[in-house]
Amino acid sequence: VLRSSSTKKYVFKKWKWVSIVAMLTFIFASSSIWLPVVANRVPIVQQLLNSNDNPQLQVFSDNASIINQIDESNGTSIELAEAFFDGTIVSVSYEMKHEQSIDEPPLFWKGDLEVNGNKLDVLSHQIVKKNEATWIGMFTARISDKVIDEKVNVQWRPKDFIGMENTTLVEGAWDFQLELTPTRAYSRKVNIPFGNDQYQLLYNQITEGKYITTLYFEGNLDWETEFLMVDIEDNLGNVYEKVGATTIKSGSGRVNGYVEVFIPDSTIRTLIITPTIRIVDEKTLERKELVPLPSINISLK
Repeated sequence: VLRSSSTKKYVFKKWKWVSIVAMLTFIFASSSIWLPVVANRVPIVQQLLNSNDNPQLQVFSDNASIINQIDESNGTSIELAEAFFDGTIVSVSYEMKHEQSIDEPPLFWKGDLEVNGNKLDVLSHQIVKKNEATWIGMFTARISDKVIDEKVNVQWRPKDFIGMENTTLVEGAWDFQLELTPTRAYSRKVNIPFGNDQYQLLYNQITEGKYITTLYFEGNLDWETEFLMVDIEDNLGNVYEKVGATTIKSGSGRVNGYVEVFIPDSTIRTLIITPTIRIVDEKTLERKELVPLPSINISLK
């Protein structure tokens, strides 16, 4: 989420139900990808598709720009391979080669990711072992809640890469800079209330890009103990499983937030959303109650 210079204070959930969309989910594989000799020139996203065949990765493959920037630090080279910007979300794939083998996946990295000088938080990271000394990865970050229809300048400066046990696996200082042109995306204001007598919520904006469709909402949820979850179907009968919401504390007893979903077919015109409020214990985070809310329909372009 964009960290702007705005005086409005945003506080993010320390524990949240997050949209589990294939591309926006953290995954890793410990097994090697067995590829032919020419694999070094196969786009990284195609190699990821070999281990995680899903339509959202194919969208990246169809729209990504080839970057091929290489930087080396402390015996480890990183190649920034491909990047894709859909107007609100940016994704970058890379290949990391080490002098010695690393068996444990370098799941997280420290350092800065900036777009037009604004620091971003990474939403998700995929990492897959290609061979004993090489890992291929891909990360995704949200740039803006509004569609950007101009080129953006992206700077990625990773430092240490961290393993599952919070141990430093790779140390260095790399620096990449690139310019990305967005694909066409659409954003529009909507005014679709949902909830009941206790919960008054509102979908106030929808952004539709090639990569992800984002539904923005606001309402009177307690940020510590109440979580919005949604079941989604569409007019073609597709069911979107395990979709949740990211929430941002905007005031006492109020939140803003968004729900992200990948729409696999351009002929889909309507989303049928059935919300549920999950109430948890503030200390243990164990579920106390589920409050179902009436379903609503949201039209797509």
